Amino acid sequence: MDRRKFLSGVGAAACMTAAGPVVRSAFAADAVMHAGKINRVAVVGAGIVGASIAYNLSKRGCEVILLDKQGPAAQASGNSFAWINATYFDTPRSYFTLRSHSLDEYHRLAQDVDIQVHWGGSLEWYDSAVREKEVSEGVRRIQTYGAPTWMVDTMRVKELEPNLNTRSDRKVAWCSREGAVHPGDTTRALVDRMLEFGGTAVFPATVMAISKRSSSWLVETDVETFEVDLVVVAAGIAVNEISAMIGLGTKLIKPATPGVIVTTKPMASMINAVVYTTDTHFHQLSDGRVILGEKAGPPATDQHLAYLTGHPNAYPSEELAMEHAARVISTAAKYVPQFVDAEIENVGVGWRPLPLDGLPVIGQPKSLPGIYLAAMHSGVTLAPIVGHLAAMEILDGVSVDLLSDFRVERF
Repeated sequence: MDRRKFLSGVGAAACMTAAGPVVRSAFAADAVMHAGKINRVAVVGAGIVGASIAYNLSKRGCEVILLDKQGPAAQASGNSFAWINATYFDTPRSYFTLRSHSLDEYHRLAQDVDIQVHWGGSLEWYDSAVREKEVSEGVRRIQTYGAPTWMVDTMRVKELEPNLNTRSDRKVAWCSREGAVHPGDTTRALVDRMLEFGGTAVFPATVMAISKRSSSWLVETDVETFEVDLVVVAAGIAVNEISAMIGLGTKLIKPATPGVIVTTKPMASMINAVVYTTDTHFHQLSDGRVILGEKAGPPATDQHLAYLTGHPNAYPSEELAMEHAARVISTAAKYVPQFVDAEIENVGVGWRPLPLDGLPVIGQPKSLPGIYLAAMHSGVTLAPIVGHLAAMEILDGVSVDLLSDFRVERF
Protein backbone atom coordinates (compact mmCIF):
# COMPACT_ATOMS: atom_id res chain seq x y z
CA MET A 1 0.00 0.00 0.00
CA ASP A 2 2.97 2.33 -0.45
CA ARG A 3 1.19 3.80 -3.47
CA ARG A 4 -1.81 4.79 -1.36
CA LYS A 5 0.31 6.50 1.26
CA PHE A 6 2.37 8.28 -1.35
CA LEU A 7 -0.61 9.61 -3.28
CA SER A 8 -2.40 10.85 -0.18
CA GLY A 9 0.19 13.62 0.03
CA VAL A 10 0.86 14.42 -3.59
CA GLY A 11 -0.07 17.90 -4.92
CA ALA A 12 -0.69 18.86 -8.53
CA ALA A 13 1.18 21.67 -10.21
CA ALA A 14 -0.22 25.01 -9.10
CA CYS A 15 -2.52 26.84 -11.49
CA MET A 16 -3.78 30.40 -11.49
CA THR A 17 -7.24 31.02 -10.07
CA ALA A 18 -9.32 33.93 -11.29
CA ALA A 19 -9.56 36.72 -8.74
CA GLY A 20 -12.90 37.93 -7.48
CA PRO A 21 -15.43 37.46 -4.70
CA VAL A 22 -16.29 33.96 -3.55
CA VAL A 23 -19.51 32.76 -5.19
CA ARG A 24 -21.28 29.89 -3.51
CA SER A 25 -22.59 27.19 -5.79
CA ALA A 26 -26.35 26.77 -5.87
CA PHE A 27 -25.86 23.07 -6.56
CA ALA A 28 -23.03 22.26 -4.15
CA ALA A 29 -24.25 21.75 -0.58
CA ASP A 30 -20.61 21.78 0.53
CA ALA A 31 -21.44 23.15 3.98
CA VAL A 32 -23.90 20.30 4.61
CA MET A 33 -22.35 17.04 5.77
CA HIS A 34 -24.34 14.04 4.65
CA ALA A 35 -26.17 11.90 7.17
CA GLY A 36 -27.45 9.13 4.92
CA LYS A 37 -26.71 5.45 4.42
CA ILE A 38 -23.85 5.96 1.96
CA ASN A 39 -20.64 6.50 3.89
CA ARG A 40 -17.92 4.79 1.83
CA VAL A 41 -17.71 5.05 -1.96
CA ALA A 42 -15.29 3.67 -4.52
CA VAL A 43 -14.94 5.76 -7.68
CA VAL A 44 -13.60 3.75 -10.60
CA GLY A 45 -11.84 6.08 -13.03
CA ALA A 46 -9.70 9.15 -12.31
CA GLY A 47 -10.54 11.13 -15.39
CA ILE A 48 -12.03 14.57 -14.92
CA VAL A 49 -15.59 13.25 -14.32
CA GLY A 50 -14.51 10.65 -11.76
CA ALA A 51 -12.23 13.20 -10.07
CA SER A 52 -15.08 15.73 -9.86
CA ILE A 53 -17.47 13.21 -8.34
CA ALA A 54 -14.80 12.05 -5.87
CA TYR A 55 -14.04 15.66 -4.87
CA ASN A 56 -17.71 16.52 -4.33
CA LEU A 57 -18.38 13.39 -2.27
CA SER A 58 -15.25 13.89 -0.19
CA LYS A 59 -15.93 17.51 0.67
CA ARG A 60 -19.29 16.49 2.11
CA GLY A 61 -17.65 14.04 4.48
CA CYS A 62 -17.99 10.82 2.53
CA GLU A 63 -15.06 8.39 2.65
CA VAL A 64 -13.88 8.14 -0.95
CA ILE A 65 -11.49 5.70 -2.60
CA LEU A 66 -10.50 6.83 -6.10
CA LEU A 67 -9.17 4.02 -8.31
CA ASP A 68 -7.49 4.12 -11.71
CA LYS A 69 -5.37 1.61 -13.57
CA GLN A 70 -2.90 4.34 -14.56
CA GLY A 71 -3.49 7.63 -12.76
CA PRO A 72 -5.31 10.97 -13.06
CA ALA A 73 -6.18 12.12 -16.59
CA ALA A 74 -4.35 9.20 -18.20
CA GLN A 75 -6.79 8.75 -21.09
CA ALA A 76 -9.32 11.13 -22.68
CA SER A 77 -9.16 13.70 -19.88
CA GLY A 78 -5.43 14.19 -20.29
CA ASN A 79 -5.60 14.43 -24.06
CA SER A 80 -8.72 16.52 -24.59
CA PHE A 81 -9.16 19.76 -26.51
CA ALA A 82 -10.94 20.95 -23.34
CA TRP A 83 -13.30 23.52 -24.87
CA ILE A 84 -15.94 24.34 -22.25
CA ASN A 85 -19.11 25.00 -24.20
CA ALA A 86 -22.86 24.79 -24.67
CA THR A 87 -23.43 25.29 -28.35
CA TYR A 88 -25.90 24.93 -31.20
CA PHE A 89 -25.22 21.24 -31.88
CA ASP A 90 -25.99 20.20 -28.28
CA THR A 91 -29.44 18.68 -28.60
CA PRO A 92 -31.96 17.96 -27.15
CA ARG A 93 -32.57 21.10 -25.13
CA SER A 94 -32.11 19.22 -21.84
CA TYR A 95 -28.52 18.45 -22.89
CA PHE A 96 -27.86 22.09 -23.81
CA THR A 97 -29.31 23.12 -20.44
CA LEU A 98 -27.10 20.67 -18.53
CA ARG A 99 -24.00 22.00 -20.30
CA SER A 100 -25.07 25.59 -19.64
CA HIS A 101 -25.34 24.85 -15.92
CA SER A 102 -21.85 23.38 -16.02
CA LEU A 103 -20.43 26.59 -17.50
CA ASP A 104 -21.82 28.41 -14.46
CA GLU A 105 -20.41 25.77 -12.13
CA TYR A 106 -16.90 26.29 -13.54
CA HIS A 107 -16.95 29.88 -12.27
CA ARG A 108 -17.87 28.62 -8.81
CA LEU A 109 -15.49 25.66 -8.89
CA ALA A 110 -12.55 27.98 -9.47
CA GLN A 111 -13.26 29.55 -6.06
CA ASP A 112 -12.62 26.25 -4.26
CA VAL A 113 -10.17 24.34 -6.45
CA ASP A 114 -6.84 25.60 -7.75
CA ILE A 115 -7.68 25.59 -11.47
CA GLN A 116 -7.03 27.93 -14.36
CA VAL A 117 -10.03 28.67 -16.60
CA HIS A 118 -9.57 30.93 -19.60
CA TRP A 119 -12.85 32.65 -20.47
CA GLY A 120 -12.31 34.00 -23.99
CA GLY A 121 -15.48 32.95 -25.79
CA SER A 122 -15.46 30.93 -29.00
CA LEU A 123 -15.44 31.50 -32.76
CA GLU A 124 -16.69 28.81 -35.11
CA TRP A 125 -17.05 28.82 -38.90
CA TYR A 126 -16.73 26.59 -41.94
CA ASP A 127 -15.77 27.25 -45.55
CA SER A 128 -19.09 25.96 -46.88
CA ALA A 129 -22.41 27.64 -47.58
CA VAL A 130 -24.24 24.55 -46.35
CA ARG A 131 -22.39 24.51 -43.02
CA GLU A 132 -22.76 28.28 -42.64
CA LYS A 133 -26.53 27.91 -42.96
CA GLU A 134 -26.55 25.03 -40.49
CA VAL A 135 -24.56 27.01 -37.93
CA SER A 136 -26.71 30.11 -38.44
CA GLU A 137 -29.92 28.17 -37.87
CA GLY A 138 -28.45 26.55 -34.78
CA VAL A 139 -27.40 29.90 -33.38
CA ARG A 140 -30.91 31.28 -33.92
CA ARG A 141 -32.34 28.30 -32.03
CA ILE A 142 -30.15 28.66 -28.94
CA GLN A 143 -30.68 32.42 -28.93
CA THR A 144 -34.31 31.60 -28.12
CA TYR A 145 -32.93 29.88 -24.99
CA GLY A 146 -31.12 33.09 -24.08
CA ALA A 147 -27.64 31.93 -25.10
CA PRO A 148 -25.17 34.81 -25.69
CA THR A 149 -24.32 33.69 -29.24
CA TRP A 150 -24.39 35.63 -32.51
CA MET A 151 -23.42 35.32 -36.16
CA VAL A 152 -20.81 37.99 -36.91
CA ASP A 153 -18.90 39.11 -39.99
CA THR A 154 -15.14 39.03 -40.51
CA MET A 155 -14.81 42.72 -39.61
CA ARG A 156 -16.18 41.99 -36.14
CA VAL A 157 -13.92 38.93 -35.87
CA LYS A 158 -10.90 41.11 -36.60
CA GLU A 159 -11.97 43.46 -33.80
CA LEU A 160 -12.24 40.52 -31.44
CA GLU A 161 -9.10 38.71 -32.59
CA PRO A 162 -6.60 40.97 -34.43
CA ASN A 163 -4.16 38.09 -34.97
CA LEU A 164 -6.72 35.75 -36.51
CA ASN A 165 -7.19 35.41 -40.28
CA THR A 166 -10.38 33.47 -41.01
CA ARG A 167 -9.34 33.01 -44.68
CA SER A 168 -13.03 33.23 -45.54
CA ASP A 169 -15.90 35.67 -45.96
CA ARG A 170 -18.31 33.30 -44.22
CA LYS A 171 -20.20 34.43 -41.15
CA VAL A 172 -18.77 33.25 -37.85
CA ALA A 173 -20.59 32.02 -34.74
CA TRP A 174 -19.40 34.03 -31.73
CA CYS A 175 -20.30 32.88 -28.21
CA SER A 176 -19.07 35.17 -25.47
CA ARG A 177 -19.48 32.92 -22.42
CA GLU A 178 -17.37 29.90 -23.37
CA GLY A 179 -13.85 29.05 -22.33
CA ALA A 180 -11.18 26.40 -21.96
CA VAL A 181 -8.96 24.68 -19.41
CA HIS A 182 -5.90 22.50 -19.36
CA PRO A 183 -7.62 19.13 -18.87
CA GLY A 184 -4.79 17.30 -17.12
CA ASP A 185 -4.04 20.15 -14.71
CA THR A 186 -7.74 20.51 -13.87
CA THR A 187 -8.17 16.80 -13.19
CA ARG A 188 -5.11 16.66 -10.96
CA ALA A 189 -6.30 19.74 -9.03
CA LEU A 190 -9.63 18.01 -8.32
CA VAL A 191 -7.80 14.92 -7.09
CA ASP A 192 -5.58 17.05 -4.85
CA ARG A 193 -8.62 18.76 -3.34
CA MET A 194 -10.26 15.39 -2.73
CA LEU A 195 -7.15 14.27 -0.87
CA GLU A 196 -7.23 17.42 1.26
CA PHE A 197 -10.78 16.52 2.29
CA GLY A 198 -9.57 13.08 3.42
CA GLY A 199 -10.12 10.97 0.32
CA THR A 200 -7.77 8.20 -0.80
CA ALA A 201 -6.29 7.70 -4.26
CA VAL A 202 -4.98 4.31 -5.33
CA PHE A 203 -2.93 4.47 -8.53
CA PRO A 204 -2.17 2.31 -10.38
CA ALA A 205 -4.91 -0.15 -9.47
CA THR A 206 -6.63 -2.39 -11.99
CA VAL A 207 -10.18 -3.40 -11.09
CA MET A 208 -10.48 -7.16 -11.46
CA ALA A 209 -14.03 -7.76 -10.20
CA ILE A 210 -16.99 -5.99 -8.61
CA SER A 211 -19.47 -8.10 -6.66
CA LYS A 212 -22.53 -7.54 -4.48
CA ARG A 213 -22.71 -8.59 -0.85
CA SER A 214 -25.82 -8.42 1.31
CA SER A 215 -25.54 -4.72 2.09
CA SER A 216 -22.31 -3.63 0.41
CA TRP A 217 -20.12 -4.04 -2.68
CA LEU A 218 -16.66 -5.57 -3.00
CA VAL A 219 -14.25 -3.97 -5.47
CA GLU A 220 -11.32 -6.31 -6.11
CA THR A 221 -8.17 -4.74 -7.54
CA ASP A 222 -4.62 -5.96 -8.09
CA VAL A 223 -3.65 -3.85 -5.04
CA GLU A 224 -6.30 -4.93 -2.52
CA THR A 225 -10.03 -5.46 -2.12
CA PHE A 226 -12.27 -2.63 -0.92
CA GLU A 227 -15.69 -3.01 0.72
CA VAL A 228 -17.90 -0.01 0.04
CA ASP A 229 -21.51 1.12 0.19
CA LEU A 230 -21.61 2.30 -3.43
CA VAL A 231 -19.48 2.13 -6.57
CA VAL A 232 -19.26 5.00 -9.06
CA VAL A 233 -18.37 3.79 -12.54
CA ALA A 234 -16.64 6.67 -14.32
CA ALA A 235 -14.20 4.53 -16.26
CA GLY A 236 -14.12 6.36 -19.59
CA ILE A 237 -13.29 4.04 -22.47
CA ALA A 238 -13.26 1.07 -20.08
CA VAL A 239 -16.86 1.63 -18.99
CA ASN A 240 -18.24 -1.26 -21.07
CA GLU A 241 -15.78 -3.63 -19.41
CA ILE A 242 -16.73 -2.47 -15.91
CA SER A 243 -20.44 -2.54 -16.80
CA ALA A 244 -20.08 -6.19 -17.77
CA MET A 245 -18.47 -6.94 -14.38
CA ILE A 246 -21.49 -5.57 -12.51
CA GLY A 247 -24.00 -7.33 -14.79
CA LEU A 248 -25.53 -4.18 -16.26
CA GLY A 249 -26.73 -6.01 -19.36
CA THR A 250 -25.97 -3.30 -21.91
CA LYS A 251 -23.00 -1.51 -23.37
CA LEU A 252 -22.86 2.23 -22.77
CA ILE A 253 -20.37 3.54 -25.33
CA LYS A 254 -19.34 3.02 -28.93
CA PRO A 255 -15.80 1.88 -29.83
CA ALA A 256 -13.45 4.70 -28.79
CA THR A 257 -12.01 6.94 -31.48
CA PRO A 258 -8.62 8.72 -31.30
CA GLY A 259 -7.89 12.43 -31.36
CA VAL A 260 -4.47 14.04 -31.53
CA ILE A 261 -3.82 16.99 -29.22
CA VAL A 262 -0.69 19.15 -29.39
CA THR A 263 0.27 21.41 -26.49
CA THR A 264 2.93 24.08 -27.00
CA LYS A 265 5.22 25.70 -24.51
CA PRO A 266 4.03 29.14 -23.31
CA MET A 267 3.94 31.80 -26.02
CA ALA A 268 3.12 35.51 -26.10
CA SER A 269 -0.61 36.18 -26.02
CA MET A 270 -1.99 35.86 -29.55
CA ILE A 271 -5.53 34.56 -29.37
CA ASN A 272 -8.27 34.95 -26.77
CA ALA A 273 -11.16 32.82 -28.03
CA VAL A 274 -11.44 29.12 -28.74
CA VAL A 275 -11.22 28.79 -32.53
CA TYR A 276 -12.98 25.94 -34.33
CA THR A 277 -13.06 25.73 -38.11
CA THR A 278 -12.95 23.43 -41.11
CA ASP A 279 -9.49 21.90 -40.77
CA THR A 280 -8.25 22.82 -37.29
CA HIS A 281 -9.16 23.94 -33.80
CA PHE A 282 -7.05 25.68 -31.19
CA HIS A 283 -7.06 27.93 -28.12
CA GLN A 284 -4.53 29.64 -25.89
CA LEU A 285 -4.54 29.28 -22.12
CA SER A 286 -3.92 32.13 -19.72
CA ASP A 287 -0.39 30.85 -19.05
CA GLY A 288 0.45 31.14 -22.77
CA ARG A 289 0.32 27.48 -23.75
CA VAL A 290 -1.57 26.78 -26.97
CA ILE A 291 -3.67 23.62 -27.34
CA LEU A 292 -4.30 22.46 -30.90
CA GLY A 293 -6.42 19.61 -32.20
CA GLU A 294 -6.29 17.72 -35.46
CA LYS A 295 -9.41 17.43 -37.60
CA ALA A 296 -8.19 14.98 -40.28
CA GLY A 297 -7.65 11.94 -38.05
CA PRO A 298 -4.99 9.24 -38.47
CA PRO A 299 -4.17 7.78 -41.91
CA ALA A 300 -6.21 4.64 -42.69
CA THR A 301 -3.16 2.43 -43.28
CA ASP A 302 -2.60 -1.10 -41.95
CA GLN A 303 0.39 0.18 -39.98
CA HIS A 304 -1.65 2.90 -38.23
CA LEU A 305 -4.61 0.60 -37.62
CA ALA A 306 -2.37 -2.02 -36.04
CA TYR A 307 -0.72 0.58 -33.84
CA LEU A 308 -4.03 2.08 -32.69
CA THR A 309 -5.48 -1.30 -31.64
CA GLY A 310 -4.03 -1.00 -28.15
CA HIS A 311 -5.47 2.50 -27.52
CA PRO A 312 -2.05 4.12 -27.03
CA ASN A 313 -1.75 7.62 -25.54
CA ALA A 314 1.68 8.29 -27.00
CA TYR A 315 3.44 7.81 -30.33
CA PRO A 316 5.83 4.88 -30.89
CA SER A 317 8.68 7.32 -31.41
CA GLU A 318 9.41 10.95 -30.59
CA GLU A 319 10.32 11.58 -34.22
CA LEU A 320 6.89 10.50 -35.43
CA ALA A 321 5.20 12.58 -32.72
CA MET A 322 7.15 15.69 -33.70
CA GLU A 323 6.36 15.18 -37.40
CA HIS A 324 2.67 14.89 -36.63
CA ALA A 325 2.74 17.90 -34.31
CA ALA A 326 4.48 19.99 -36.98
CA ARG A 327 1.67 19.16 -39.40
CA VAL A 328 -0.99 20.15 -36.87
CA ILE A 329 0.77 23.43 -36.10
CA SER A 330 1.32 24.18 -39.78
CA THR A 331 -2.41 23.88 -40.45
CA ALA A 332 -3.29 26.19 -37.58
CA ALA A 333 -0.62 28.70 -38.65
CA LYS A 334 -2.67 29.45 -41.76
CA TYR A 335 -5.03 31.25 -39.39
CA VAL A 336 -2.53 32.56 -36.80
CA PRO A 337 0.88 32.93 -38.50
CA GLN A 338 2.72 33.36 -35.18
CA PHE A 339 2.13 29.67 -34.47
CA VAL A 340 5.06 28.79 -36.75
CA ASP A 341 7.37 29.76 -33.87
CA ALA A 342 5.71 27.35 -31.42
CA GLU A 343 7.83 24.96 -29.36
CA ILE A 344 6.12 21.68 -28.56
CA GLU A 345 5.53 20.68 -24.95
CA ASN A 346 3.49 17.52 -25.53
CA VAL A 347 1.83 15.46 -28.25
CA GLY A 348 -0.90 13.13 -27.00
CA VAL A 349 -3.49 10.75 -28.37
CA GLY A 350 -6.83 10.86 -26.59
CA TRP A 351 -9.47 8.13 -26.85
CA ARG A 352 -12.96 9.54 -26.66
CA PRO A 353 -15.75 7.62 -24.86
CA LEU A 354 -18.87 8.39 -26.92
CA PRO A 355 -22.15 7.00 -25.52
CA LEU A 356 -24.33 4.95 -27.86
CA ASP A 357 -26.72 7.83 -28.60
CA GLY A 358 -24.20 10.62 -27.98
CA LEU A 359 -25.82 11.69 -24.71
CA PRO A 360 -24.45 11.20 -21.17
CA VAL A 361 -25.35 8.19 -19.05
CA ILE A 362 -25.69 9.37 -15.45
CA GLY A 363 -27.28 7.88 -12.35
CA GLN A 364 -28.11 4.69 -10.48
CA PRO A 365 -29.61 1.87 -12.59
CA LYS A 366 -32.93 0.75 -11.16
CA SER A 367 -31.73 -2.87 -11.41
CA LEU A 368 -28.45 -2.23 -9.57
CA PRO A 369 -28.84 -0.19 -6.37
CA GLY A 370 -25.42 0.75 -5.07
CA ILE A 371 -24.01 1.42 -8.54
CA TYR A 372 -23.76 4.93 -10.00
CA LEU A 373 -22.92 5.37 -13.70
CA ALA A 374 -21.15 8.38 -15.21
CA ALA A 375 -20.27 7.89 -18.88
CA MET A 376 -20.12 10.78 -21.32
CA HIS A 377 -18.35 12.60 -24.10
CA SER A 378 -17.45 16.22 -23.33
CA GLY A 379 -16.50 15.18 -19.83
CA VAL A 380 -14.39 18.32 -19.49
CA THR A 381 -17.43 20.54 -20.03
CA LEU A 382 -19.76 18.46 -17.87
CA ALA A 383 -17.49 17.52 -14.95
CA PRO A 384 -18.43 20.36 -12.55
CA ILE A 385 -22.20 19.95 -12.77
CA VAL A 386 -22.10 16.15 -12.89
CA GLY A 387 -19.86 16.06 -9.84
CA HIS A 388 -22.21 18.29 -7.84
CA LEU A 389 -25.42 16.55 -8.87
CA ALA A 390 -24.02 13.03 -8.55
CA ALA A 391 -23.00 13.81 -4.97
CA MET A 392 -26.53 15.08 -4.25
CA GLU A 393 -28.16 11.97 -5.71
CA ILE A 394 -25.77 9.61 -3.90
CA LEU A 395 -25.66 11.28 -0.48
CA ASP A 396 -29.11 12.88 -0.25
CA GLY A 397 -31.03 10.05 -1.92
CA VAL A 398 -32.78 12.35 -4.38
CA SER A 399 -33.39 12.05 -8.10
CA VAL A 400 -32.42 15.32 -9.80
CA ASP A 401 -34.79 16.28 -12.61
CA LEU A 402 -31.96 17.93 -14.56
CA LEU A 403 -30.53 14.44 -15.12
CA SER A 404 -33.78 12.65 -15.96
CA ASP A 405 -33.09 12.42 -19.72
CA PHE A 406 -29.72 10.77 -19.15
CA ARG A 407 -30.61 7.57 -17.30
CA VAL A 408 -29.37 4.18 -18.51
CA GLU A 409 -32.92 2.81 -18.78
CA ARG A 410 -33.34 4.58 -22.15
CA PHE A 411 -31.26 1.83 -23.77
